[in-house]
Amino acid sequence: MKALFICDEKEEWNYLRNIFRAHFSKVELVCAIKGADAIEALNFQGPFTMIMIECGIKSDNPSELAREIYESIGERPIIFIGTEVMLKDRVDNDLIETSDSAQIYKKPYEVNQFKEIIQVSLEWAQKEDFVNSVIELNRDEFVPLKLRNFYLFRTSPFDAYIELTKTKYIKALSKDKPYTQSQIQDIGKRGIRVLYLHKDEQLKFLENSIDKISTVLSKKGMQTKLILQTEIAGVLVIHQYLKSVGVTDKLTQFINVIMEASAKLYETTSTLTDILKNFPYEHLDLAEQAVLKALISEGLMRGMGWSSEMTRSKLTLASYLHDVYLPDEKMIRITHLEHPELESYSEREREEFINHMRKAADIAKQFSGISEADFIIEEHHELPDGSGFPRRYNASKLTAISSVFVLTSNFVTQLAIHGPSKLTMTSVLGAMNNHYNVGHFKEPLKILKKAVKDLG
Repeated sequence: MKALFICDEKEEWNYLRNIFRAHFSKVELVCAIKGADAIEALNFQGPFTMIMIECGIKSDNPSELAREIYESIGERPIIFIGTEVMLKDRVDNDLIETSDSAQIYKKPYEVNQFKEIIQVSLEWAQKEDFVNSVIELNRDEFVPLKLRNFYLFRTSPFDAYIELTKTKYIKALSKDKPYTQSQIQDIGKRGIRVLYLHKDEQLKFLENSIDKISTVLSKKGMQTKLILQTEIAGVLVIHQYLKSVGVTDKLTQFINVIMEASAKLYETTSTLTDILKNFPYEHLDLAEQAVLKALISEGLMRGMGWSSEMTRSKLTLASYLHDVYLPDEKMIRITHLEHPELESYSEREREEFINHMRKAADIAKQFSGISEADFIIEEHHELPDGSGFPRRYNASKLTAISSVFVLTSNFVTQLAIHGPSKLTMTSVLGAMNNHYNVGHFKEPLKILKKAVKDLG
């Protein structure tokens, strides 16, 4: 647990630190000298169990700062600390009267009294956040959603839970209550990759996410990084929606929104080099790879002088869908059927891996108006020397558009395995040059090598 103390007298920081070390050793005390520092700490160092504001602080009005804190992270215990005069002049009565968690502490400090007021705040926070949130239900009543679903938003329309055991769950996010990105990051640091929703809420959550992401992408003047992060979140939703619901008009419209946003990036970020430089490499999971593959494919397409809107749509749809049915994301490392890692999976998982391209290709056929994306998807594991699968096509049999996608897909896969640095990109392309500098692969390989060289 963490507590935040906002005070511009550092001697007072030390006094409170000594009290917490002696009596609340499990609570980490973070100190901020002004309101701006406090808000930054709340957003990036939280979550915080309680906040203490020294009312003599010169940089901020304590009451206004408290309201800003509530707006930022939702209700948390806030303790206003100060002399009787300061408390009377600088703390609005309505803050105390309308909040169950706000308290005042009148100086001077007396250790036992101060311990009591801290204990009250700790008990309130523990009861609000933990005791009442543990529930015991059958696992079949829950569905997992990847933690990345929650990064772009400030509230969740539903309660979201962490799995403790196969029958017990603890609430991580409360319905409609603001949360910070640091809370999600803290969950991720604990090795948690999914949160759980009740089954009957999953579709509503995904549809809510579709609406939110569509709204974000409709805004003008957004920075490239935010557009890319939003597209990644969108593709993540697409993958989950397809596996839970299938193709619907709403999903088709949503995919078009993301495809249009992707195309517009090349109107402002004019080169493939810029895309490689500005891409927000974080996890390089399937959703992140899908967006990167779509952008690289389009950059190669443009570099070769292909201007067809249909060609762009085929490559982009193939990028979004091709690996959606992989049984395990780690299988991106497997590029041929003799790969040693394939043996570590069950017979069912191996069969799903072998068939994941065909299953995704069948889904692609349902998107009317974008023909042949299914062929690109089915061929994305083929290799120039004919050692790929399922048909063992070589460079002479693969079409130009499939060659672009096979090259792009394998390049991004290697970045996901080895890291996205310029050194890695150069090394990967050097190795690929020995096998891909043939047939329809020659021109896109040359363009990709130049884009990496220009990274500087």
